[in-house]
Amino acid sequence: MTESRVNWRFVRSTIVPLLLPIWFVIYAIQTFVHFSIHDAIGVDLAIYRHAAEVALGGGNPWIPDPGWVSFAAPPPTLLLYVPVTLMPLPLATVVMMSAGVLGAAWAIRRLHLPLWWLLFPPLFDALIVGNPDALVLPLLLVRGPLAGLAAVLKVYALVPLLLQGRWAAVVLAGAVGALSLPQLSNFFAAIQVIRSALETTARLSAWGTLLVVPVLIALWLLRRRGAEYLAVPSLWPNTQSHYGTMALPAIHPYPLAAALIGLNTPLVPPVAVMVMAVEDWFRNRRRTAAGASVIAQSSSIRAEDAPAGLREGSR
Repeated sequence: MTESRVNWRFVRSTIVPLLLPIWFVIYAIQTFVHFSIHDAIGVDLAIYRHAAEVALGGGNPWIPDPGWVSFAAPPPTLLLYVPVTLMPLPLATVVMMSAGVLGAAWAIRRLHLPLWWLLFPPLFDALIVGNPDALVLPLLLVRGPLAGLAAVLKVYALVPLLLQGRWAAVVLAGAVGALSLPQLSNFFAAIQVIRSALETTARLSAWGTLLVVPVLIALWLLRRRGAEYLAVPSLWPNTQSHYGTMALPAIHPYPLAAALIGLNTPLVPPVAVMVMAVEDWFRNRRRTAAGASVIAQSSSIRAEDAPAGLREGSR
């Protein structure tokens, strides 16, 4: 009877790399079925477009109409949806969701990743409901001041822009965002309604918990690994799953963290960031050990190749 052995090299090189895309596919199928059953594909787009219609009609977009979910984004977010109101909802859904897919695909190729990263759970969540986070990601990767438009769509996109010192983009965000100032009074008039709406969100981040301290330490350790893209999903108040979309530029080299961050479970995104920091620490240790081993071997080879007189020294 021959003894069967596991080919671990094959497992590591072929099987393990397939686990992450398989998980993404499973998540995408489950999410698509869930939103299809509940007739919720493109739901965020519909909410945002309706809010823009109410604002244009002189109403308060943060006071929900009967049958509508509350709009809770800051005033600048309305600006994108003003032109969208010119289209009927079915056409607007096709146009905006297609724009999200194209923008996300461009961002993924810019990061030199395969297109199956379109199924990255936070990004897929944003795409399937028509959330502007799908457009925030490519805008953050644009060079120059146009990246500031990301912060017009989602105010928390200011965090990576500020941490990267992209001041021209920040100035542009402020200038464009100022166009929504007439809606500021409506926003503050409905602040209690907005707070109540935000209380119903998943609240996935470490905000308001003891995990804030270890997450800050993890972000500091990852400061040269794109921590600016991780701050929002791990620390921003009232986070939702699609907030993790902007983590993609930093988290994609870390499969376990990438698998975790999209889980729509409280405190899992900050845990993913801590996992990423631990994995990065171990990688650095391995690189240091490998470098020391190469140097030692090189020194040994040079010593063996040296003339006998130099090896023995003067007596």
